[in-house]
Amino acid sequence: MPELRVVNETTRLWRLPLDRRELARALDLFCRVVASRGRALPRRLALRLGDDGLVAAANARLMRCPGPTNILTFPGDDSLPGEMLLSVDAWERECRLYRQPPRRHLLRLLAHATAHMAGLDHGPEMTALETACLESLAS
Repeated sequence: MPELRVVNETTRLWRLPLDRRELARALDLFCRVVASRGRALPRRLALRLGDDGLVAAANARLMRCPGPTNILTFPGDDSLPGEMLLSVDAWERECRLYRQPPRRHLLRLLAHATAHMAGLDHGPEMTALETACLESLAS
């Protein structure tokens, strides 16, 4: 399993329905699901929690896209950890916009990012992996 790290880069962390330990536990479960399906993940994985400004800057610099998004993934390599960069602002906005329960939407974003880290792009296989990740929390 990857070595997991949760990094806080926002003053809005208190808004999240999961604490650092719960976030790490969910990601660990998701990584186990990914491994059980024969997919590889980086040896080290970091979840960075930021605000719209941090994510918008990374999105512009690295993806050449303007503005913030909900979560960005960077697979890393042998020398760099894989990173997930989550905008707490975007997550909160989307909870209201899509009328999603905060905990469920946060976990869905993390499952989505984990599937991207496993090398998948949007499609049926990615959706199936996301669903399996979320179902792993129920057991």
